[in-house]
Amino acid sequence: MATLPAFPAALPLLLSLPVLLAACVSDMRRRIIPDWTVLALAGVGLGTAALHNQIGPVLATGAACAGVGAGLSLLGLWGWGDAKLLAAAGLLVGPGAILAMTNMMVLSGGLLALVLIGLRGPVRAGRLPLPAGAPRWLAAEHRRLRRAPSVPYGLAIVAGIVAGIVAGMGAP
Repeated sequence: MATLPAFPAALPLLLSLPVLLAACVSDMRRRIIPDWTVLALAGVGLGTAALHNQIGPVLATGAACAGVGAGLSLLGLWGWGDAKLLAAAGLLVGPGAILAMTNMMVLSGGLLALVLIGLRGPVRAGRLPLPAGAPRWLAAEHRRLRRAPSVPYGLAIVAGIVAGIVAGMGAP
């Protein structure tokens, strides 16, 4: 009977990186996290869990993350795309790395919010004009800062996912 070769610990990260990048770009440009990115990340997480015979704990982690994300969305603190991405993140990192993921997500999200809040005053006062020939996404961000900044929190969730996967590479 043939056995599967050892599953490289870095493979989930390598498979996820292009999808994570696409989620970041979309969230930055349009404040939308595409469903296909969430489904792809969930698939990588479930596939990895199946190879390690960890489906139960990974599903429980994903469900807990889905509950937290849904609660935050219902409170109006973030969007449903962020909630779906957090659920997929739970499936991807699993219970062994959820703390590393959460810590990085909160830290990077807080820093991102502070940067956007710090930029809002100078942009509104006209002290930080938009450079000539700026790309459309930067012009849109400039407009958001003049009105009421929204935080593309998907970027923080992605930072947490990467930290969680890296932290979990040593886990069985």
